[in-house]
Amino acid sequence: SGPSGLMAALTAGRSGADVILCEESHAFGGRLLSDGGVIGGMPAGEWLAQVLAELEALPNVRLMLRPSVTGAYDHATYGALERVGLHKPARPNLPRECFWRIVAKHAVLASGALERPVAFPDNDRPGIMMASAVRTYLNRYGVSPGKRVTLFANTDQARATARELITAGVTVAAIIDPRPDASA
Repeated sequence: SGPSGLMAALTAGRSGADVILCEESHAFGGRLLSDGGVIGGMPAGEWLAQVLAELEALPNVRLMLRPSVTGAYDHATYGALERVGLHKPARPNLPRECFWRIVAKHAVLASGALERPVAFPDNDRPGIMMASAVRTYLNRYGVSPGKRVTLFANTDQARATARELITAGVTVAAIIDPRPDASA
C-alpha cells in the first residue's frame, strides 16, 4: 500500500472493479510512512489520508491490514494469510489467523522497492543499518538510531537522510560517497 499500490487500487476502484488492497503491516502507506515527501503538491501524510478516505468510501474496495500474500498460483489464484487475532489478547470468538483464497480477473502486484545494500567488511555488525531502516526508526517510530552516525552511500538520498538525522538531533560525522560524480 505504498504510493503505487494505492494509486492502482484507487484507479481500479474508481473504474468500478472489485478491489482488494492487502497491506502486510498494521498501517497503510508503505515507505510513505518512513520517507514522507510531497505527492501531488501535498505532504505525503495528507495525500495518504485523502486516498484512504476515498478508498474506504468505495463500496467495491476491501482494505485489508495484516495479510501476507503467500503465493500466486494457477488460474489467477492468490493465497493470503491474514493475522486477525494473533497480535491481540486471546478471545474465544476471534481466530488467530484467516487464510484467504483470492481469485482475481486481474492483479497488480506493487510489492515496493528494496534498498540494495553497499557491501563492505563487517557490514553485518550491530549498529550498521540501511538508510531506509534509519528513516523508519526516525520518522515512523520516533526512535534515534544513535547519537553520532556516519553515512556510507551511493545515492543522493543520503543527503536527505542526513538532514533528517540532524533535525532529530543526531550528529552526522560524515557522508562517505565513493561516486566520482557525487554532489557536494
